[in-house]
Amino acid sequence: MIPFNEAQRLVLAACRPLPSETVALNAALGRVAASSVTASTDLAPFARSAMDGYAVRAVDTLLAAHERHVRLPVEQTVFAERGTATHPAHTATEIATGAPIPRGADAVIRLEDVRRDGGVIELGEPVEVGAGIFPPGEDAHRGDVLVSAGEVLTAAALGLLAVDGNATVLAHRRPRIGIICTGDELVALDAEPEHGQIRNSNAPMLAAASRECGADLQFCRTAPDDRLQLRDALARALDEVDLLVTTGGASVGTRDLVKGALAELGVEFLFRSIALRPSKPTGFGRRNETFVAVLPGNPAAAFVGFAELVRPALLRLGGRHDPVYADVPAILDGRVHTKVDRTYVVFGRLTHNQTEFVVTPVVNQCSALVRTATDANCLIVLPPGESEYGDGARVSVHVLHWDRVSFTPATPAHADLRVPHYA
Repeated sequence: MIPFNEAQRLVLAACRPLPSETVALNAALGRVAASSVTASTDLAPFARSAMDGYAVRAVDTLLAAHERHVRLPVEQTVFAERGTATHPAHTATEIATGAPIPRGADAVIRLEDVRRDGGVIELGEPVEVGAGIFPPGEDAHRGDVLVSAGEVLTAAALGLLAVDGNATVLAHRRPRIGIICTGDELVALDAEPEHGQIRNSNAPMLAAASRECGADLQFCRTAPDDRLQLRDALARALDEVDLLVTTGGASVGTRDLVKGALAELGVEFLFRSIALRPSKPTGFGRRNETFVAVLPGNPAAAFVGFAELVRPALLRLGGRHDPVYADVPAILDGRVHTKVDRTYVVFGRLTHNQTEFVVTPVVNQCSALVRTATDANCLIVLPPGESEYGDGARVSVHVLHWDRVSFTPATPAHADLRVPHYA
């Protein structure tokens, strides 16, 4: 049994980003850039109007500074489209948002800031050179980095690559993952369990978690607690994936056969158990270029093992530079009794009270329950060495779902909180 931090370090040291491949931009969402992409030109390469209004020469508006109204005839209209235009002196050019600034103009006046009378506009204040104009290279200048190697390709990043003319991008291959859930007690989701049997909840949970990590799920199978059948299932699986995840059969009981069968198939373990609660029996190994994570069968324990060890492995294989959860400081609202010889992971509910994060442990922490992980939006990670964490203690949490963290909005002192009465 090794410390949790050492187990995580070994996993990350062993896993390296998978080879890169050229991906069409419309299929690259969520992938990780394998190399940096720089702008091939200024984006945009021409000055554009920042608003609907009128392009002018700033010098033609100077008289408005002397409390005189300036009147300029509108000679033409320029839209956001292909083409160039020339702006005559002492005139105004009607212009649309995003349209190229006509040659000769150096400022744009907002539509709302002038009064138009037929074909003439009237303004009462001068404008400065450059007002209302996006200069060339407002998004990026030629040579600027648009996307860095190791960066996740978000929808916004793909838009930036597109405006520079990139129809494809070099990205790391998605890790191929397979899941084998072991146990004679497991039945299919649509089956009616007999006494002593349960539906396989680990399969859809881990399949979904794998997809959230950007992995390509190759299969999700079950295997019985039979050495020969289990060994055969594992042998086939090892040849099909970059990372194989198993659940169940991970401890030291009579029917805990997974680690032994994997060892017979040539898997070398980096570790076979961790000083971690829950998920102590978790093991991690490799055979050639295929990695194997052996998780406990209890749903909450499998969830923790996946979140803290398998997730980082998948993200690193997919090219991420930041595969582990960030430690978020929080104040404990409750009490937790731990064991001093291991890292203790507690399911919690994180909130923010205008000044700091507060985390409340989920009531039932039983690792055999499916609901435990469902009720939580974070994991409270307590290092070894302390046995009691009391109310108000400062702890670190790993946020599972930021969209489920509630933030209490600040209330202005002058706000009227009375409920209006409607007759």
